[in-house]
Amino acid sequence: MLNRIEDKMPELIQGLVKTIKAYQMYGLNHPSFRNFYVPFYDKLNGFLEEYGLLDLQIEKFTILNAGQVVYQENEKDLSIAFKLFRDGIRNINITEGLTPDELLHFIETIGQTNKDQDLALSLWESNFSHLTFYVVEEEDETLNYLIPDPQYYDIDYDARIRDILDHERIDLRAVIDPDLNDKELAKVNAEINEEKAVQVGPAITTMISFLNYEKSTEIIDSLGELLERCINQRDFFNARRIVQKLNEFPEIKIIKKFENEKIILGFADLPETLDDQAFNDFTAFLGFFSPESIPFLIRMSARIRRKERRDSLRQRIAYLAQGDPTPILPFLTGSDTPVLVNAVSILGLMRIKKIADYFEPLYQHPNPGVRIALIEALFNIKEPAIILRFLEDPDQGVRINTLQALTALQYQRIFNRIVKRLREKDFLTLDIAEQKEYINCLVGVGDPKRTARLLEKILFKWVLFGAKKYRVMRKLSAQGLAQLAEESAQKALAAGCRRKNKDIRQACEMAMRNR
Repeated sequence: MLNRIEDKMPELIQGLVKTIKAYQMYGLNHPSFRNFYVPFYDKLNGFLEEYGLLDLQIEKFTILNAGQVVYQENEKDLSIAFKLFRDGIRNINITEGLTPDELLHFIETIGQTNKDQDLALSLWESNFSHLTFYVVEEEDETLNYLIPDPQYYDIDYDARIRDILDHERIDLRAVIDPDLNDKELAKVNAEINEEKAVQVGPAITTMISFLNYEKSTEIIDSLGELLERCINQRDFFNARRIVQKLNEFPEIKIIKKFENEKIILGFADLPETLDDQAFNDFTAFLGFFSPESIPFLIRMSARIRRKERRDSLRQRIAYLAQGDPTPILPFLTGSDTPVLVNAVSILGLMRIKKIADYFEPLYQHPNPGVRIALIEALFNIKEPAIILRFLEDPDQGVRINTLQALTALQYQRIFNRIVKRLREKDFLTLDIAEQKEYINCLVGVGDPKRTARLLEKILFKWVLFGAKKYRVMRKLSAQGLAQLAEESAQKALAAGCRRKNKDIRQACEMAMRNR
């Protein structure tokens, strides 16, 4: 086990150092800090669950574990070890059960750049539950380090200022206009809001830590005010922290005041504008909402253009429904097509068999997008027999989605119907994308030997008239054979590569290259 711990320690300590540096650079509330903090907490928590304890010994410029150096930095201003050692800290123990807030407060404390800070006192006052420290008093040992001699520079400040003025083309005689234009004012407001946001994180950490030991109405009210501020500033990382803590008190319905149409519809632009981490925080925050908010969330997320984010929000709304389709069903009779598509997709994600009955009036809906959404929903609840009814749909996109769904579900009953369709004369008039899906479906649902024989016949069929038009069929059948692991299929392709017929030979060679 010791060797395994030694293998994991470098990455773990490197994660600690990077997280502390990220805090010093960005502060607690910046997304860049969270990009370091979240994975580090996950790694540390996994380590503690496996081993129960992380024991770190602190020396002047090094941090050790089990006598092995896991961190070393000899530059005093940069060394985390020296900072701890200087204030008398000789040992740190982190035990299983460490909470995200404890780690956040620990990072915040040792990451302070204030040289007057008494680090040992700050850690002691934090009253951690899963972090302990061994501290020596000043008289216990002598610290053998010297303050470096100050460096002095002979600088002509007047000349430097003149150089700057010349470089920036600043005319001190010019009249200064104290009024800000709209762009400058917006920039100042953004900087002020960013500064406020940075200050929110430590305040929340302090209040949450206080609630761990005493339930205070004043603290709860203050967190409620901070929650509103975080939502207005789109700081869903800290908003989630507040709600998660206050949910420990069932009598406090802190999220209810935000479950209204005006606030939720006001989120409509966020899925398009937030960065990835902020969007993940936003969807996690929505996880605290109740089913009462579902109608507003469906309308809010209906017109999102980014598919992966639209799908993520649909998953979240399906989770909020908790298996009850009641809040979603009224939208199935609405005239707003994007909202209708959204509702159908969310019902499909709930994977309740009975929802197929609710879809019945929509199977002939005039909008192809609605019919495609129905196919996807029916795919999620594994209803291939119902999906099959869309195979003769007038819209090519709907037919292609139907074939793809039946292929994925391996609906074998469609095999004979696919074979019949391939033999029809007008099959050659279909778009090549649809022809390809028919071949893919044939390969996906059919018996490999039977499918190989059929495709071989199509590949080697002798055509007197329309050979050029039939060239596509040879290519498709060769591609189908290449997808089969059946030995006879591979033999057919090899034989095709030796044929004199140019179309057959090229189709087989291309299929074998691309497989």
